[in-house]
Amino acid sequence: MWPGITYETCRWERDPDELAFRRKILSTYEAAVPARIAALPVEIPASLSQRLAEVEVSLARFDQAQAARTWSLPALLLRSESSTSSQIERLTSSVRNVALAELSDKAPANALLIAGNLAAMREALGQGGELGIDSICAIHDTLMGSTHETMGLREEQVWIGGSPYSPHGASFVPPHASRVRTCLDDLLSFGERDDVPSIAKASIFHAQFETIHPFTDGNGRTGRTILHRMLAADEVLRHTMLPVSAGLLHDVDRYMHSLDAYHGGAVEPIIECLADALELSVVIGSRIASDVDGVLAEWASANTDRAGSASHRLPALLVEQPVVSASYVASHLGITDRAARNLIESACERGILAKMGNARRGAFYQAVDLIAVLEEASSLEGIRRIAAR
Repeated sequence: MWPGITYETCRWERDPDELAFRRKILSTYEAAVPARIAALPVEIPASLSQRLAEVEVSLARFDQAQAARTWSLPALLLRSESSTSSQIERLTSSVRNVALAELSDKAPANALLIAGNLAAMREALGQGGELGIDSICAIHDTLMGSTHETMGLREEQVWIGGSPYSPHGASFVPPHASRVRTCLDDLLSFGERDDVPSIAKASIFHAQFETIHPFTDGNGRTGRTILHRMLAADEVLRHTMLPVSAGLLHDVDRYMHSLDAYHGGAVEPIIECLADALELSVVIGSRIASDVDGVLAEWASANTDRAGSASHRLPALLVEQPVVSASYVASHLGITDRAARNLIESACERGILAKMGNARRGAFYQAVDLIAVLEEASSLEGIRRIAAR
């Protein structure tokens, strides 16, 4: 049996100016106390262990298949992951606007926030060494960089649901701020274990992280980003990554219920949920890869420029950044601004690029076909269509 959370009574400092017009707020509240899990035995039924082994084989096959690609599938999958992870938090924007937000601060507000998720994913996957509190905070701070949110570990009480004025009546009250660092130290020790199957360990780590809720905001997106860091560290995925959040978004109620079940001492629901999400993410990742192969083949067949021309290098750049400007193309392809403008003009004539409509944001161009592939794989409706095939 896995221990569920317990609770402790904490003092709530009431604001006397609010008491005159707020409903009655008590002087104490109950906050969760997560169990210490660093050395707890993890008992997984044989049938689930077998399932996890099969999922790992599926992930390894997908990962190996991507190693020989001449274009960056991970760059596209990062976009799908960042978009779907944000949608779990009901934060939405188009793929085009998120790509624009990486180049311009005049993009819509939601796009800027989701671009922060993309930057956090890159931060997590680029980190070396063991996962620690500092590296977790670096991921979170990158995620929240465009906001005015408090950086670093929280020093105040947070809660989920209920009133914005106090934790009374909340659906879940995470641990008191004084417990956060100790809880994270215990969790990080658990993450270093090698006696737990990688997917099971990542699942439990994720559920415990969400229970601790170490930040004032962005805990869900940070926690899902760390999932990728753990799968990479355990070499479950060595060459690429997967849009795991797309799999979770497919049945977000189940995902939330599995986190609730973890609070009661049940680990199997979150492990099974993540295993299913990973399986679906392989299907989605394979679909993205196949569709992009088709787009790039069509572009290549229409390109009659001489070998060595910058036009042959443009498609790979657009895979990594599907919205560009002339200065961006010039800088990343190592050509002059004039050559970049000519290249973009030619790409527009061939249907590879199209000018974006809002002149106030400057001259930006979008790879419409690539963006369409990502929109399909990053929307709930598109994910359900892919899953049904």
